[in-house]
Amino acid sequence: MVAVAVEETKSSPWTPPLIAYGVFLLACIAAFYSTVSGMLSAWTYSSTYHHGFLVAPAVLFMIAARPAPATLGGGALLGYAFVAAGAALWLAGHAAGALILEEFALITVLIGGAGVAFGAHALKHWAYPLAFLYFMVPFGDAIVPALQTVTAKSVVWLLSTVGVPVAIEGYLIRTPAGLFEIAEACAGLRFLLAALMVAAFCANMLFATWRKRILFLLFAAALAIAANGVRAFMMVLIATLTDKQWAVGPDHQLMGWALYAFMFFVLISMGRRFADNCSEEKPQTEPLLQNAKMTVMAPAFAILIAMTIYSASVIDRPIRRDAPASLSLFNAPGWRILPPPANWSASLPFADRAAGATYANDNAQVYVAIGYVTHDRKGAEIVNAKNRAHDGGDWRLAGRADEVVYLFGESQKQPFELIAGPERRRLAVLTAYWLDDKIYLEPNRLKLAQMKARLKGVNPSGGVIMIAASYTRDPIEAVHAIRAFTSDVEPFGGWLQRNHGM
Repeated sequence: MVAVAVEETKSSPWTPPLIAYGVFLLACIAAFYSTVSGMLSAWTYSSTYHHGFLVAPAVLFMIAARPAPATLGGGALLGYAFVAAGAALWLAGHAAGALILEEFALITVLIGGAGVAFGAHALKHWAYPLAFLYFMVPFGDAIVPALQTVTAKSVVWLLSTVGVPVAIEGYLIRTPAGLFEIAEACAGLRFLLAALMVAAFCANMLFATWRKRILFLLFAAALAIAANGVRAFMMVLIATLTDKQWAVGPDHQLMGWALYAFMFFVLISMGRRFADNCSEEKPQTEPLLQNAKMTVMAPAFAILIAMTIYSASVIDRPIRRDAPASLSLFNAPGWRILPPPANWSASLPFADRAAGATYANDNAQVYVAIGYVTHDRKGAEIVNAKNRAHDGGDWRLAGRADEVVYLFGESQKQPFELIAGPERRRLAVLTAYWLDDKIYLEPNRLKLAQMKARLKGVNPSGGVIMIAASYTRDPIEAVHAIRAFTSDVEPFGGWLQRNHGM
């Protein structure tokens, strides 16, 4: 008998954790499929978020660039806590119809899974690169109006400085060449997010202290906002000087990309100029990683399963509810009800039923649009970015103004949208929402109420109300007309009962 000695091949200590985390990642893609799909769609179709595709490779590079100490491992309890917190946040975001909360929750769960697979010490050691994963989330829309305002005022100031006659109305800038709009796409969110992402990556690689990292991020944010203002100024200036022969076509994009590249050059150069010595000694022994067998991952999988079951059986349970055959209009004593205006209509593409009218009395005239939603669901959300007073074509957003208004028992300062239309027409538009039998002047408050209801398995009907009025010079003219109407309109409960009884 011949004995053959077979040398046992030792597997890398990284192998079991990597396999466990790979399986967990696949489970997350299945459990959060709608969230992953929405995130990928934003990365693909919105130029503001193309950077999302680069985040995961950047994280892997940051982890590989810093050698792991020999004591990685530790318990999985911290990882379980992250997974549970992320699952709870996802349920809340899903119930509220807030995709951004779902996306933040998904990243939190992925970070927690790394803590389970590789251990608590690994989670702490990789805290910075793992937190970098949040750049995958398409966030920042909430600050777009502020960025539009800063950009518009910067352009006007710079044009005035070089002697170009200029006038401003909110986000609309008029020069001798015509009207220019600082649209949402021109606000500079893309510049800001890209600069912050590059700065965060460089800060991890170049700086050893949190103080320097934070200062570098602040510098990147200021640089991006300033660069976008300069970019918009250059476009308007060139278009004005050439009577819109230049800077309004493909060259507009080329000049933007050139400034983009220059901003990154300045940012990286400044980072290298003040870089610290971030070198670390390599570990002398192999890292002692968490022995992540599937039994260790089992509680994390159980949390995902429980989240999925609760979502399907409670939040997303099937609802069959018909919209009224037609919507009754509001009653407002002293106001005549006329046909809706021919040259303006609110965009309510996902409403299950819609109605509109013009209301007039001896002193004022307002336009009302109503959208009814049988129940909030994907593709028919009560608060939806596509439910708006302007279409981006004939009617464009010119600015915003905050004024106090009374409506259906709610009285508070409310943002009015100021929109510009053909023949220099201007409208101020008040948007309100309702859920069940309550009015909300703030969309976030409605989202919170909706979240609470859907987490209990209740999904009431709701909708959108837009009230608009014209003005010539000062939006307060329109605000006065809207206030007069909202003071005379019938109680909301009476209108709601009339429609539910139809």
